[in-house]
Amino acid sequence: MALTTKRTQSSQRRIWKAPTSVARWYWLAGSIMLYVGITAWYFYALRTQQYPGPINDPLRLFGIVAYIMVLGTAIYSLRRRFVHDLPGRVQDWLWMHTWFGIASVLIVFMHENYVYITHEYCLRLSCFTTEYFATSALYALIFLVVSGIVGRLLDSWQTRVIAREASSNGVGIARTLEERLLELEYSIERYCAGKSDAFKDYCKQALRGVSGTTKYVPNIAGHEQKDFEYVLETLTLHNQLEQSLQHQHRARFIISTWRSIHIVLASLSLLVISYHAIMELLANVFHVITPA
Repeated sequence: MALTTKRTQSSQRRIWKAPTSVARWYWLAGSIMLYVGITAWYFYALRTQQYPGPINDPLRLFGIVAYIMVLGTAIYSLRRRFVHDLPGRVQDWLWMHTWFGIASVLIVFMHENYVYITHEYCLRLSCFTTEYFATSALYALIFLVVSGIVGRLLDSWQTRVIAREASSNGVGIARTLEERLLELEYSIERYCAGKSDAFKDYCKQALRGVSGTTKYVPNIAGHEQKDFEYVLETLTLHNQLEQSLQHQHRARFIISTWRSIHIVLASLSLLVISYHAIMELLANVFHVITPA
């Protein structure tokens, strides 16, 4: 009988965990293959060209490929917020967003032939505005990818916090916790009906989270002792669930705050990158305008 009860409780317990996606390996493999292919082409260009640079192929083509990848990463935001009809899950698009973002900045390094990265550093203001803000676009992309990686790690960390809390509190995620807490509060209010002022005041202070409430026990009449013991157990459970709810709310707040900041930074960075890419295409590929 004990074994049956234990199995039943174990089977009823909900195990919450951060979802995973097989697509992360596909996008990672595709990004690695593209990067390896472009790297081989890059070293071939170094051997065959006397002055390889971003205005000459294939290094110029590397910049075009990187810009297309940057635009591809931006599709994730559209898929997540606006265009919900695109195929695949949001998380699959997130992994494309992650791996393409990392690969794009590595490809841009080869597009610039590692200028301003490993040599020929320039910190003058004029260096950031020449060649259609080329240096600004480079550093904007680096900043964008690094901030994205930090945000991804932060997001994963806080998601695990939520999953751990949901698994350990015996109730679940925030919405279920709020419902359970409300049920406990109603139960405590019912037991307070017709009780002494000391009984009621203790319960009110405990529900409000008054510091030190649990460290003392008020003088309760003998006929109220049984109900008071039940209320103490209920208040203890309420306090534990309340703490779990606060942890989940804090984790969600951190995630939402960082995403809002990242969206603003990403939009500004994308404007700088797009300006440089479009102007270079118009000047050096389509020859619509005179090169700077």
